[in-house]
Formats: sequence, structure tokens, C-alpha cells
Amino acid sequence: MPFKDIKSLSREELRQFLSDNGHKPYRADQIRVWLFCQMKQTYEGLNIPAELCELLETNFRIKSLNEETKMESQDGTIKWLYKTADGLPVETVMIPTETRASVCVSTQSGCAMNCAFCRTARMGLNRSLESGEILEQIINVHRYFLENAQERKVTNVVFMGMGEPLMNLDAVHRACVCLHDQKTFSMGKGRLTISTSGVAPKISELLERGTPCQLAVSLVAADNETRESLMPINKTWNLTELLNAVDSYLAQSGEWVTLEYILIKDKTCTEAAAQNLIRIVKPRRCKVNAIVLNNNENPELQAPSEQEINEFLEIVRAKAVQINIRNSRGCDIYAACGQLAEALNGRML
Repeated sequence: MPFKDIKSLSREELRQFLSDNGHKPYRADQIRVWLFCQMKQTYEGLNIPAELCELLETNFRIKSLNEETKMESQDGTIKWLYKTADGLPVETVMIPTETRASVCVSTQSGCAMNCAFCRTARMGLNRSLESGEILEQIINVHRYFLENAQERKVTNVVFMGMGEPLMNLDAVHRACVCLHDQKTFSMGKGRLTISTSGVAPKISELLERGTPCQLAVSLVAADNETRESLMPINKTWNLTELLNAVDSYLAQSGEWVTLEYILIKDKTCTEAAAQNLIRIVKPRRCKVNAIVLNNNENPELQAPSEQEINEFLEIVRAKAVQINIRNSRGCDIYAACGQLAEALNGRML
């Protein structure tokens, strides 16, 4: 790509750029208000000297994502397909409730994790996104609310779209810092959730960097054999290594960690699977968000019956393990967990 997105620069980096080019560093705050508070996507109208505006236009993109399609679910969920400046697909999902508007952002175009239940895996990995491209997904949802006269704003951001966030940690960290900044989005760390498929060594980096976020881990299955069959990452970092990283995070952060678990017929929704899950969760400060497998076009993976689900939950809850069923949203437009995939050859995967 010819230019870097200006939104990818931290306040300090922008101040340094201005200073290096003979302009007053204080204008960095003025520019960031324009970008993140007024959410402008052109430099036109920005009250700065003409030569500075020309300098910014020469060196930075201010708009990185072009909307290709927008789809709205019967339940109100909206999914956007964007193309980056270099023509790569990125999908963003907004999930509304009466009091919240959560945005599920992508951190990469495509994904390299190759999870068996995930449609995004069929795309492979194109590249990681800049922090500015991640932030623009959120800005676009804010702009959608404004343009449609909706008295809403983005209340929560979940890094659970296309890609593995911890394989693009620098950009994800930068995005979280900007979202948490009181002078930009002013979102509390409890409203920012980073989900990982289990890149164990990177979990500690969240604490080392001071990334303002909550941690969610895609456990998916609670024994190595099943998890490895569903998530190839388990061959690199198995459950022992992953749980050691989680334990370290729990000890150092004092926070709770959310474990994401998928209910799959004859694999993760059995009595044995319930006992395995209890052994993992019971001694840890964790809560479980369980989701029934969504349509994924893998004939070997099927959703369990309602009776099987209820029996599984009864076993787990009998041991006082906190487990909640998270209802899928946007399934009819392929916007639910594991369903994001770009159009190939003019059709949706």
C-alpha cells in the first residue's frame, strides 16, 4: 500500500512527525479530535494550515476501507464487507441490544489458524490489518448510527472477527489504547475484549504492554485429542501450555478470563466432555461462554440436540461452574461466530 493510515499513529508518533516536518506538535491533538471524535474521513475542512494539510495528504491515508456490501439480519445484526486500499476483504459485525451496541472487528483479512468449524479458515490469511484499519471499522459503525439518526453509539468492542488478534498484537494493542483514551473514544477496558484461539506466549504480552482489555480464550474443547482435531493451534500449544499461560494471566491481572466453548454433537457435548470442562474451569477464576455450533458447511461437525445441550449444562452446573449459553446473532446473514467469509468469484462462501 502506498500510504500508512494516519489513524495508525499514536499521539506521540503524530507529534513527532509534525515536529520533524516543521509544524507545531500541539496540532496532533487537533488532528486526532478530527479523526476520532468528529470521525471525519477527508482532510477537507480541517482547520490547519494548507501546507500541513498537503503534507498529511501526501503521507497518509485518512480512509482505508471501502464498503462493498451491507447485510441486515432479521434480529437486527448488521454485517459489512469492506475492501482495504489494496483490495483485500474485511468483515465487521454490529450486534445491537436495547442498551448496547457491540462491534465485532476483524484484525486480519482472512485467517491462518485453520479451525475446522470456521468458514474464515477457508480464505487463508491475506495480511494483518493496521491499527487504523481496525479503528476505522468502529468509526464506520458510529457513522452509520449518525447517518441513520439512531441515538446509539458503540458500547463494546470484541476482537473476534476475521483473524487471530494475538498474531497482530502490536496493531491490536494500539487500537485498544486509542479506544481507551479519554481524549478519543474513552471506552473502559471492561468494554474491550480480545479473543485468542490459544497463542499461549502472547497472552503474557497483553500484561507486559498494559493493553486495556479483557481476555477471552477459545477453549472450544476441553481435552487435547478433541481440541487438536478442531484447532490445529493445539499442536503448537497444547492445553497444558495454554492453561499455564491463562493461570499466569489470572495471577498477575486479578481479572476473570472468559473461556469460549463450542457445543458440537458427539465431540464437545457429551458427559465425558462435561467432566473434562469441569476439571479445567473449577479451580480457576474463569467463566464459560458456550455457543451451539453454527452452520459451518463441514459435514463432520453437527450441532447437538436441545436435550443433549440441556444434559451437558446440567452436569456442568451441578459442580457450580459458571457457564452461560450465548445465543448466536446474525446467523441468517452468516455474521455469527465462525461464519465470516468473504465473497469469492462473486458469491459468498
